[in-house]
Amino acid sequence: MTINDLTGKRFGDLTVLRRGENDKHGKACWVCRCACGKECIVSGAKLKSGHTQSCGCRRTGAPGNAVDLTGQRFGRLTVLYRAEAKTKSKKVLWHCRCDCGNETDVFAGALSRGLTQSCGCLNREVSRNMHEHMHYQDGTCLEMLERSQKNWAENKAGFRGLFRTKNGSYRAAITFRKAHYTLGYFKTFSEAVQARLDAEETLHAGYIQANENYEKHARRDPAWAAANPFYYHVTRQDGRFSVSTNGMG
Repeated sequence: MTINDLTGKRFGDLTVLRRGENDKHGKACWVCRCACGKECIVSGAKLKSGHTQSCGCRRTGAPGNAVDLTGQRFGRLTVLYRAEAKTKSKKVLWHCRCDCGNETDVFAGALSRGLTQSCGCLNREVSRNMHEHMHYQDGTCLEMLERSQKNWAENKAGFRGLFRTKNGSYRAAITFRKAHYTLGYFKTFSEAVQARLDAEETLHAGYIQANENYEKHARRDPAWAAANPFYYHVTRQDGRFSVSTNGMG
């Protein structure tokens, strides 16, 4: 059987130096040098399949066996030098410079697995872009308000906005435009749920519908929209919500 010559080829951190003796199963093995400097013998099958890509230093994570990452780039980070560990952990830290100019220490595993690719500026940019693509009306994010109508997970009381009291009753509450409203205390779960749903219909669904009506009118009459900014004023008296808006359709 013809054996492909792997001499000089690289597999992960391993560079093949020469052919070694066959293993006990008669399979071809190769002498390799790892990026950490150690030599090891690996079967050709494990090299080509990607099963073995180092002498074992990747797996052990021991500081003395750490692969030198100096000069390598990971996302926006360029590794400058090995950093001193700030904890008793055996994980290796590397001091990196980000493309934005900041410097930071990052664990080797976080770099190699792509978990950390910047000093933090990348995450901030992503968050800012998400914020810029959301639609705000009168200080209220419409996407978040719509999601509250559909995707809120149930809490410990069994429904969004409900809280179980020590005496076994339910307190219902709702938040709208940074204002928190207590809807009341109810003996039964169904009564509390209905109070919450009624409030959502007025504050959340009502706001969304009013905004849609306003936008339709604004597209038909831009001059009117310029003179009449959207508003949705909520007041509460005797436990009832009252709404004043120019988005009535």
